[in-house]
Amino acid sequence: MPFSANCPACGAPVVFKSSASFHGVCEFCRSTLVRHGGSLENLGRMADLLEDASPIQLGTEGRYQGVHFATVGRIQLRYAAGVWNEWHVLFDDMRGGWLSDANGEYTISFLTPPRAALPAFAGIMPNDAVSLAGRDFIVSNREEAMCIAGEGELPFAFGAGYAAPLVDLREADGKGFASIDYSETPPLVFVGESLPFASFGFANLRGEAAAKAAGVVRALNCPRCGSAIGIHDKAVQSVACPSCLTVLEHDNASLKVLQKAAAATRIEPLIPLGSVGRFLNQDWTVIGFQERAVTVDGKDYPWQEFLLHHPQEGFRWLVESTGHWSWVSPVANPPRYQVGQAAAIYKGEEFRRFSTGSAVTRFVIGEFNWKVEVGETWELIDFVAPPQMLSREARQAEIAWSLGDYLPAEEVAAAFKLDHALPVPTGIAMNQPNPRAEPHRRVCGQFWKFAGLVLLAQALWIFLLGGRTVLDQRLFFAVDNEEPVTTQTFQLERDVRNLVLRHDTDLDNNWLGLNLTLVEKGSGRAWLSQTELAYWHGYDDGAWSEGDRSRELVFRDLPAGNYFFVIDPEFSAEKRVGVTNRVRVTRDQAAWSNFFFVLIFLALLPMFSRYRVASFEAERWKDADFLSSGADFGSEDDSDSDSGGDD
Repeated sequence: MPFSANCPACGAPVVFKSSASFHGVCEFCRSTLVRHGGSLENLGRMADLLEDASPIQLGTEGRYQGVHFATVGRIQLRYAAGVWNEWHVLFDDMRGGWLSDANGEYTISFLTPPRAALPAFAGIMPNDAVSLAGRDFIVSNREEAMCIAGEGELPFAFGAGYAAPLVDLREADGKGFASIDYSETPPLVFVGESLPFASFGFANLRGEAAAKAAGVVRALNCPRCGSAIGIHDKAVQSVACPSCLTVLEHDNASLKVLQKAAAATRIEPLIPLGSVGRFLNQDWTVIGFQERAVTVDGKDYPWQEFLLHHPQEGFRWLVESTGHWSWVSPVANPPRYQVGQAAAIYKGEEFRRFSTGSAVTRFVIGEFNWKVEVGETWELIDFVAPPQMLSREARQAEIAWSLGDYLPAEEVAAAFKLDHALPVPTGIAMNQPNPRAEPHRRVCGQFWKFAGLVLLAQALWIFLLGGRTVLDQRLFFAVDNEEPVTTQTFQLERDVRNLVLRHDTDLDNNWLGLNLTLVEKGSGRAWLSQTELAYWHGYDDGAWSEGDRSRELVFRDLPAGNYFFVIDPEFSAEKRVGVTNRVRVTRDQAAWSNFFFVLIFLALLPMFSRYRVASFEAERWKDADFLSSGADFGSEDDSDSDSGGDD
């Protein structure tokens, strides 16, 4: 049953909807209240909440696994990169849970017994494998967070300013999410999943966030040069002044210097800040720009990154390198990958490791949803499965994954309706689709079609049109008969392409020579041929044999008529014995040599096409510092940010 009492500070009514809630914040005077039986104790005034970009508010409703819930409380936490919210939700079945929103990602989780010993906070690192509640998770980041404010009703007592050491964990290549709260002894474990915003079916969202339009949220001035700076989203954590290049921290209502302007040559972005481009049927605004680079053997390999913003969808990246472009989105749950492996598995697809290096930020202007700095360094590993690329970035106690989809330069130019040409792509991009792959598939498709037709023609010839036996006669060659043996007469009703004469004998450790004459009775025309058969066998440290008792002769291009064979045998002098010979004559027998010759000829095109595909891939991978075989060309996996577990 809901509990209701009056605030001891201002007298306003305070309602606790859950019997498990004993801590609350008066929405009128911000007093921190604790339930004691039927009364409330005032612990002092709670700090004001920082204004943020969350569309959720107290009273927001949603559904999870078919059960309705509502938000009844919130704590706001600050960490190195900014601020996020943990919303206390109450379900219709009176279960309590937590809904987190941070940088556009939404996770829901529930207090769960760990069912295993938990590692100490000081000893846990990103990449570590941890078993929680019978499930395997990977540590994604570790934060020394601070609770700065709260509102509504909560299931525990807290005050602003208390430390909250937290560890976030993910299930590899899945939706599973877990968090360990080390602010309690023993630590508290929360297990749930990460889901898209739309899956919750939210209602009663914060009005401004639910209906806000694209454009500048607030205009402020740079404290160093006085230039006007527009802030597009309350989630923006830092701004690099386009005029003086000073990096500024976006506080609640002002800007303060985070990093003085670095002595760097100004870089003009290929796409100006403020440009609006249409991607995925939505308008995205360029609000930030940075140039990053990896240095290998003393040579810099720079690329440009454009931070895009959409009021409801949040943030994405456009990345340009040597004229090639990619659309990059954050990946909430990591792929299956173990440090040192040659590939990462994401959603069932294998991404081959391509390159590693230390990515250094060299130039920044505009807005960012984290505290950006010139000189910040991330350990980067790229994996490719064209046209996609997975990137793993790690530093200190944080690991971030992103997925890039290749975009042709002309699509980028058309999306922004640029009045200037973008750089012509040079070389081959890591995730550039192989332009020869689709023609190769078409060539292979045509090959199989024609191969099928050739096979069908061969089958028709064998079973319907050719291969008819016109003579099948058993002959005996006697050693005491010096006269040639004549076969029965057979008729060829029409001209034939080939006539095959097959001898099947009973030779046994002997040989037989045959002189043959094919005679056409009507014209007396004759065709001469000869052959020899031999067959030997025995036993010498095992059975052996050589030669053959059978032999075929082919007569080509014969006219129609009546024919017979005259066969004059020649016997071995060492073993003069009679030989039985079965003679079979077949007209228009299928020629398998022609069939295979046609197939080989047809296969030349797909073989050449496959060679062209392979040569493109060889050109791509010659720039890689890691081969799929496991041979490492370049730098190692991460620095000390990795401790050697799965990720």
